[in-house]
Amino acid sequence: MLGLFDGSTPSTLPELLTRAAARGLGGWHFHSGRDVVSLAVEELHARAVQLSSEMMQAGVGRGARVGIVGLNCPEWVVWAWGTWISGAAVLPLPAPVLVGDSFAPQVTSLVGAAGCSVVVGARRYLDLLGGEPYALWDWEAAVPSVRSPSPVARPAPLPSDLAVVLCTSGSTAAPKAARMSHARAVEWAVHNVARSDDGAVPSKVTWFPYYHIAGLDTLFELVSPVDEHVVPIKRFLSDPCSWLRLVCETRAVYAVSPSSVWSRVLDGLARDADGIDLSGLQRLAFNAEMADPDVLSRLGDICRPLGLRPGAIAVHYASSEAGMITKTPSGADPRVEAVDLAGLVGSGRAVPAAPGAPSKRVVSCGRPYAGAEIRIGHPDHPLPEREEGEVWVRGPGVTEGYLNGTGDGRLVDGWLRAGDLAYLADGELWVTGRADEVVVLHGEKYHPEDIEWAVSRATGLGPGTCAAFSRRDGQPSRMAQNPAGAVSEVDSCGSAESAGPVLRHPAGGFVVVLESAGTAGGLADRASAAVVDAIGIAPAEVLVVASGTIPTTPNGKLQRSRLRELYARGALEPLG
Repeated sequence: MLGLFDGSTPSTLPELLTRAAARGLGGWHFHSGRDVVSLAVEELHARAVQLSSEMMQAGVGRGARVGIVGLNCPEWVVWAWGTWISGAAVLPLPAPVLVGDSFAPQVTSLVGAAGCSVVVGARRYLDLLGGEPYALWDWEAAVPSVRSPSPVARPAPLPSDLAVVLCTSGSTAAPKAARMSHARAVEWAVHNVARSDDGAVPSKVTWFPYYHIAGLDTLFELVSPVDEHVVPIKRFLSDPCSWLRLVCETRAVYAVSPSSVWSRVLDGLARDADGIDLSGLQRLAFNAEMADPDVLSRLGDICRPLGLRPGAIAVHYASSEAGMITKTPSGADPRVEAVDLAGLVGSGRAVPAAPGAPSKRVVSCGRPYAGAEIRIGHPDHPLPEREEGEVWVRGPGVTEGYLNGTGDGRLVDGWLRAGDLAYLADGELWVTGRADEVVVLHGEKYHPEDIEWAVSRATGLGPGTCAAFSRRDGQPSRMAQNPAGAVSEVDSCGSAESAGPVLRHPAGGFVVVLESAGTAGGLADRASAAVVDAIGIAPAEVLVVASGTIPTTPNGKLQRSRLRELYARGALEPLG
């Protein structure tokens, strides 16, 4: 594997760990306040082997599935590797910093979809799961002894055996449980190998929780080898720049985050960049969501004076079910192009925009990894270049399938429907949005990101504080009339019949929800005007709510479908 191992490439995760431990390089370093808890690869191997023996004595071995719930810490890593050595599969479970009422039902739904018999984790989470139909093991306590079944044998897992169950949908739909075999996990490790320029063991800094694929894959990357420095998610959420400062302190060669997170980091750097030196970074990457072209441009403007080398910025396109799909090349910043907005929303044609014409700026995701294939529209009759359609991908990283028929036809003859809309141009993939979140208005298709980015630029709102979604047909507006009693009806060009602070459509249309730490003020008017100016349409409704209302994932990704459900139930309380 890229020069790390002599002879054949390891084919399972336990084999990877055994060889890495023999080499004795790399490990994890958990940063919590002033304390750093380290877990060297040799110690991990010894603890995981002992744990696997205890698990098998308790009847958990090959074919079993084990849920793990807790924040990033050494116990998470040891239990994951112990589970893999025992031959069982891991189900990473969400572990929010702030636990709400939906936690127990969501975990039970995920555990049921994956067929887990045991959930292991931190006591603060297990205490909320009492009475559920599965065993609960405290990861800081001894493995419980059982009277039956009999202890299982220790057959080594095969490359085709299940290693990870990735539940890709949570509280608003039936969970989709994708399979990741040992062979596919090894493939992921190969694609994510990190190296330093001087040949030393490279450092990486991560904040992604282990139940997110971008965090889970750092468990595989250890075999590269690499020193993984882990920032607690709670510390990261309170101070995103703390992660980047640790990148500087450890001379990390690689830093990756979603566009919304980079925006938060840049806000912090704009306030205080003292002591930040990014000259050691070889790769600064966007992943996990669409790259905002404005954030990409701003990142270069702010980070290059801090030492970021030319060509270090990258965009990755990946998914839980397909692994790494594309990346932009090293040595050149990602390309951005402006496509004609009318052509894209009306006919799906992504042609360059004429000067001064309304346009959508799109960031290139680069070219496919070796062995990966991409088609747009459908594998059997793909669309030509610059035609927008759904992304289909095939290659060694694609999941072998879904458990219990939960894939809903997303796999066809080895091709995976990724769920994104995009087009191909010059051999590169240009992602335009999510297929299931498109806003359809008067027969034309708009992407919510364009609406949200326009509002954020006009209002100064930060990431995760603005979301747009389609309103169900026939659903009446929930907004009151303006103080003068007139209701402003706005057509698709944004012209209003009567002036007033409220803009709304009749049935259908789309909704923009904004968060405010104070009062609503003039936010609704400014947001509506910004959308009209940017893309020529007006929202049916603009709703200003209190901070913390819009649901997001732990990495800051908007949960638009969940927000739409809250809106439909009348559960969003507008600010006065």
